[in-house]
Amino acid sequence: MELEQLQQSWNRLSERLEREEVIRKQELRIVMENKVTSYRNRIRLNQYLGWLVLICAVAILFIQEIQNDPFGWIVIGSVILLDVLLFTPMYRILIRLAKFDTNIIEQEQMIIRFEKMFVRRNIVIIVFFAALFAYVIIEALVKNAVLTPQWWLWMVLTIIASAILGGWRYMHERERIADIKQKILLLKQFEE
Repeated sequence: MELEQLQQSWNRLSERLEREEVIRKQELRIVMENKVTSYRNRIRLNQYLGWLVLICAVAILFIQEIQNDPFGWIVIGSVILLDVLLFTPMYRILIRLAKFDTNIIEQEQMIIRFEKMFVRRNIVIIVFFAALFAYVIIEALVKNAVLTPQWWLWMVLTIIASAILGGWRYMHERERIADIKQKILLLKQFEE
């Protein structure tokens, strides 16, 4: 009799633990979906702001009547090309992650791909801005512009501020990616 009661209580305890594990897994999955969705929405907002800046840049070219200057169009074309080649694949991965329609292993592989693309994109953008600053300095020297100490101070402060802001953004986004990876790993542990 005691053995039967012990088995029944063991079965009830085991069922309760299984239910709690399923509930915890569902809660973790919901948290993961919310994190990816909020990250995707944030990136989409940044994308819209970037397009707005490009539209403003084109408007400034026409307002300043320098639309014949090829440099402005080269910069705008380069930014659009970088956006298409670097951002679009990353955004597609985030959309797939946010749908949560693949298994945990595929999601883990997608977030690793996303992280690699993120690092590559940042390297390309840093090189792009460095080339842009170099072009501005060379263009000023070619046009025999008098490079005053204020000009050099402004240029150095701009480069430093850009590096600090870029580094801060990189670290912040890197933390978000690491958090999403951690949630995927926790879900993967449930699957095993």
